Formats: sequence, structure tokens, C-alpha cells
Amino acid sequence: MDATNNISSSTISVVSEKSELEPQVNLIDETQNLDNLTSGKLKTNEDISNTLKTNLLSSENIKRNNLTASKLSEEETHIASLASKNHNKKTNFGDLVILYESRDSIKFVILEKGKFHANHIGHYKHEDMVNKSFGERIYNVKKDKYFVIVLFMSNLWERCMTRMTQILFTPDISLIISLLNINKNSIIYESGTGSGCLSTNISQVLMGGRGHLYTFEFNKERAEKLNCTFKLLGFEKTVTCTNRDVVENGFELSAEALVQESHKNCDGIFIDLPTPWLVLKHVKKVLKSGSPFVSFSPCIEQVDQTMHFLRKEGFVNGKMFEVRYRAMGYSRTLKVQVPKLGVKRKPGEAVPFEEKEINVKMNKGDMRGHTGFLIYATNI
Repeated sequence: MDATNNISSSTISVVSEKSELEPQVNLIDETQNLDNLTSGKLKTNEDISNTLKTNLLSSENIKRNNLTASKLSEEETHIASLASKNHNKKTNFGDLVILYESRDSIKFVILEKGKFHANHIGHYKHEDMVNKSFGERIYNVKKDKYFVIVLFMSNLWERCMTRMTQILFTPDISLIISLLNINKNSIIYESGTGSGCLSTNISQVLMGGRGHLYTFEFNKERAEKLNCTFKLLGFEKTVTCTNRDVVENGFELSAEALVQESHKNCDGIFIDLPTPWLVLKHVKKVLKSGSPFVSFSPCIEQVDQTMHFLRKEGFVNGKMFEVRYRAMGYSRTLKVQVPKLGVKRKPGEAVPFEEKEINVKMNKGDMRGHTGFLIYATNI
């Protein structure tokens, strides 16, 4: 009922805008045509017809551009303000910053007075990192080495975060977000928060929208640390971490724990537990009809059990995915001088050379091994 009302109201607003624009455009067109006719610029019926067509197309473009601008201006302004806020922000004590030392060395620190950051190339005062813009170089005490303060990105956080448990990596995370069809207004439930790697990735997708992530962690100490970390990263309004064993107590939250009452049902749910089939009865209570369920399991036996119970609980479109990837290098062609072989030479005669093209290939590494299986199904 609400969706129908929203569609109707938006349609009415568009029609009203058109009705306001059309009389003005038509009046201008008629005045221009009258001026052209009286001045003798339009001498034939064909000229008059072409002018009318041009004016009509111009008026339609004006109306279309005005409507698009009115719809997008609010969103574009919001995105621009977020970008400006992030890139113009200066670091301060208490901030969590990512330090890019090299491609293979990325760290994070929480800036505190009187503290140092030490690595293999020197010591760095925290005071020297305060009131700096992202992208600035920070030199060590000897001023001969430096690193760069970079803006928070989830793929960099994955490489420098403190791991309290095993984590999911970018290839699996990207497929999970795609399968859950997450956008900035999605309501997502997650169980098995662990170190919060997936949670930070989802939170970045939800930033700037009306969506929210409710994640459940059974370990109380980890849940408290995760809430502190999310606050440091600026995700406290996007993600809520609850200490709960969902196998025993399910996903249903009280009105006080929900940001909005409508969040009691979710648009997608992700499970990373040893026995995901035991929570399916709880999943059915909170997952909207037609919404996706995704689970991560390292063993094929877990997949078999989960698939069996998914069918039993009425889920459809069950699928299994395994992501295996490797970093590929590049190939280029070089021209080199090589000696001609099989050519008869007189004593003392120089060796003849010829130019040939050879392919130089670089392989960046072998394919990564098995991480886990992703199970997908749709609730009905």
C-alpha cells in the first residue's frame, strides 16, 4: 500500500512540473515563430515546419533536464558534501589513521599524545601526524624516510586490521555483497562478525543512505571491541553489533535495539557459522520474502547439510559458489639483437646479428587455494 502511494505521488509531481513548464515554452515558441514570420525569415512551409520541430525538441530537452536536476540535486549535493568532508578533514588526536609504508607494509595507528610509531625504517612521532591531510608524507625523526597517510578504504583495512579470528578476503566479500544485492538503503543482518572485515565493507556500501547493518557476535569481548572499532572508523550510525548467540536466541531485536521499527525485517542475511542450518528457522522469521540468504562454509559437508535444510525450510534457487583467483602479470614485446646461427663466416669475420621480437611475460603468483564455499538461496 505504501509503495503504491509513493509511486502515485511521484507521478503526480512529475505531471504538475510538466504542466507548469509547457505553457511557458509554448508561449515562447509561438512568439518566436510570429517574429520570424513577420520578419520574413521563414519563406516556405518547410522552413516553418523545421523551426517548429527544433523548438519542440528544445522544449522537451529543457523539461527533461529540469526534472533530472530536481531529482538528483539532493543526492549529488549529499555525495559532494561527504567527499569534501573526508578529503578536507585534518587528522587529530584520537583518530584512527592508515599508514601506507609500502605495497607490502600497511599499518594503522590511533593517534595519542607522546606516542611513537616504530617500524623497520625509523621512529615517527604521533604529534607529526596530527593536523595533516590525507596523502601527506610523514617523515621519521632523521627526516630520511617517510610513509603516507591514506584515506580509509576497506581493502586496505583488510590488510592492516587486528585479526581476532580468521577473516574473509576481498574476492569472497565482493561476491557476497553482489549476491545480497546490497545498496545504500538495504537492511542487512549478519551473524558471525569475527574481526569485522565483512562488516566494514558492507558499512561502506551503506554510507550516505538509509540502510543499516545489524551484526551478531556471540563472544562478548569481541563484540565490545568491534563496537569501539566501528566508532573509530565512523560507522557507528551505520552498523550495530549485538552480543548474542543466534543459534539459541535468533535474530529478533527489541524496539530499543532497532534504529527504526521497519528494520525488524531485513533485505538480506549473511551467516558465517559452523552450523548454518541450525539458524534457518530463525532466518525465516526476519528475512523478507524474495530476499537472499548467503552463507560461508569451508567444508563440503557443511554445504550438503545446509542445502538439505534450505530445501526443507522452503528456500528456492539454491546455488553454491567457490571463488578462486590469482594475480596475473603482463606481457610485452621487446626487440633484441641476436646472432645469426648457421651462417658461414671467413676467419676473422664478425658475427652477424639480426633483430628479433621476443615476448616477455610476468606472472605475479600462483592461484590461491580454497577459502570456502558460498551458499546462496532465496526466501519465499
